[in-house]
Amino acid sequence: NTCGCYGSSVRQIDGRSPTPAIDALASEGVRFDSMYCASPLCAPSRAAYITGVYPHTTTAIHHKMQRREAGLNRFPGVRDDLPGMGHYFREAGYRTAAIGKMHVHGELVNGWDLGFDERGLRFYTTFPGKHYGDIKDGDVIKRYREMRPYLDMEYRKIDPDRFAKAPAGLKVRENGLNQHFLETLVEEEEDLMDLLVTERSIEFIERQSKAGTPFFVHVGLEKPHRPWTIHQTYLDRFKPDDMPLPHTTAEWLDKGMFPFAQGWCHTDVRGDGARRSTAAYYACASEIDDCVEQIVAKCRDLGILENTIIIYTSDHGDSLYEHGLIEKQNMLDPSARVPFIIRAPWLLPQGSVTNAPGSLIDMLPTLCEMTGSDGSKVFEGESLIIAAAGKADPQRLVFSEFYQSGSVTRPGEFMPVRMGLNSAHKYIYTHAAADQLYRRDLEHQEVVNNLAFDSQNEALVSRMRLCTLDGWELDEYPQLNAHVEVADGVQLNWEAAAPEASYDIYRSIGTDPRRAERIAHGVRTLTYTDKTPINGPRCHYWVLGHYAVTQPFTDRNGKRRYGSTPITAETYPLSLPITPRMQVKLENGWEGDFAYKPFLSSHFGGLSWIHIGMPPKTGSNGAEINGPVTILSPRAQGKAYTFSAELQTRRPGYKPEQTLKLLVNYRNMHSYYLIGLDKDGTLGIWKQRGEWSQDKLASKKIPGINTTAWHTISVTVNRGHIKVTLDDEPSLECTDPAPLPAARFGFESPRHLTAANIGNIRFKALA
Repeated sequence: NTCGCYGSSVRQIDGRSPTPAIDALASEGVRFDSMYCASPLCAPSRAAYITGVYPHTTTAIHHKMQRREAGLNRFPGVRDDLPGMGHYFREAGYRTAAIGKMHVHGELVNGWDLGFDERGLRFYTTFPGKHYGDIKDGDVIKRYREMRPYLDMEYRKIDPDRFAKAPAGLKVRENGLNQHFLETLVEEEEDLMDLLVTERSIEFIERQSKAGTPFFVHVGLEKPHRPWTIHQTYLDRFKPDDMPLPHTTAEWLDKGMFPFAQGWCHTDVRGDGARRSTAAYYACASEIDDCVEQIVAKCRDLGILENTIIIYTSDHGDSLYEHGLIEKQNMLDPSARVPFIIRAPWLLPQGSVTNAPGSLIDMLPTLCEMTGSDGSKVFEGESLIIAAAGKADPQRLVFSEFYQSGSVTRPGEFMPVRMGLNSAHKYIYTHAAADQLYRRDLEHQEVVNNLAFDSQNEALVSRMRLCTLDGWELDEYPQLNAHVEVADGVQLNWEAAAPEASYDIYRSIGTDPRRAERIAHGVRTLTYTDKTPINGPRCHYWVLGHYAVTQPFTDRNGKRRYGSTPITAETYPLSLPITPRMQVKLENGWEGDFAYKPFLSSHFGGLSWIHIGMPPKTGSNGAEINGPVTILSPRAQGKAYTFSAELQTRRPGYKPEQTLKLLVNYRNMHSYYLIGLDKDGTLGIWKQRGEWSQDKLASKKIPGINTTAWHTISVTVNRGHIKVTLDDEPSLECTDPAPLPAARFGFESPRHLTAANIGNIRFKALA
């Protein structure tokens, strides 16, 4: 929200918006208010939008992307077989260039071809060295001049081979100590690298315009990313005293709550220090706005503005002290939400705004559609043209993901984090940590209003989790070492995954850890028997590490604190992993034909799931369940797959409220096929698209069928061809001309079940 068009209340000293050029771009184009990066980390985010696929597909999932012989083999660079922006537009006849910051590790170390005809002002220089690898240009001297005031202390000791020498004629400072969150000043305005990137980009545009060559240029501006190296000219545009303090501070700390993700960048910069550094941030944004103004003005002067597509965006946001945090590496809005503006007045409405959820991986599919380039076969994103016209599906789920180093459960390893977001809710999964669910209309209230703590939201949390983790491979992250045995009570058997750390174990009735009681302190193993009956309230166990791998920070009372990360040993009986061969029976109670003991575990993808909203209770009408029953098979992985379910549509003497249905290609919350046997004996195939759109693909009335008896429905899907067999007899088939992407097969009952409509359910998935 730094840009004026996105609602910033900050003004320059002369009264203007902090970003007048970007505001003008929005007034002439489409502004996307719910655009999220594919990863709140620079390199994975950039690799994702360059290729149009999510980080787990690019394999560029962290800054540490170089292929190595050992240790980080699972974190390679971008896949060599993935084309990028440069490839698509070069093949379409455009002259392509990437000028300035690309920051996609792998194109130099691993030889990944970005596909650009020209590369200029690479930021892979030796200074300051944290993320930058190779010298390829003669502009290192300018990069050094900008970075010199910010060089970290004794950086030679960090990597003497890389930092032993400075560019000729310049002196290397041994201990350039500067606060990371405050501004540093360059001596000359010409040393600002972003201004040089803009100058070189304009030169490229002029050459192509004069030659009459269609062009594509990626202008890689670094600011307002830290370090905030800025010239006094820009700093003088803003008064620190006018800077607003954040809407929220470290409420999670002040109220005794837990931080729910590691890698959060805590800061003890407060008050005047926060105002001063916020002014520096706006000064950097103002410099970027000047760059935008120069590029747009040059296109106008050359007479090409009205047939040039311009997109302005960012690879991630900055927390800027909201929730007591700074920088990125979290899924809260200040970090994960990004500005996104498209100017193409001959094609898109001017001055319009859309709140439809979108992802940066949509940028490449959008550009390909607008230019007629072909890339649809590999994209995981989708074109935003429909959204720009106000016709987007509000229930679309977009994702963001990253792998954070320093997990308290597995020190030295990487901890996966993924967000799933639609128009109403944001769900955040952190491996081995508590669920987070937020309402998106409660701006600035994330963290303190975690809906996952309310037991009434369990069904929603579970559904969002299923959709968020579907297709996300986490095979390298084993379940926590905890399981339960169910007898007269519940026995929790827990063993620390990190034996060098000590843990506290909490127990709560319901899902709110703030109401939990501590049952063990400073332990590495625990056996605990909970006498809560199986049909009673559900108990939750919360495992808290004493010393998480997070940076120390100072609370508002001046006390030095360390982060403790809640690690859920999960809840009983929220979810149970199941094998491809599994039978589930719900008849007057719960039965599970398991080949092993059920686990209490953290959730992760790549498994089958059965979710039951509440434990079955024995009532006057038998089994009674509050919430949906969802069963999903393993991933089909694009192959033909047969899924079989035995079910009764109703119990004798009761009328069903809703037909029990089989779900095929269960991809997200609102796009799948339905195969159902209705109470009148009609077998049908429907295609669900969005929350309210349902198309009947085929139906057939089965004569003489007894709907109160057991029936076996088997479904085989091969691409868009769907074949349904009822009781071993071929009964119905159709071909979908626009098939949904093959993902999973599943079964879902009505949302609210009672003995009157649950019938009998048996489930078996056959590989």
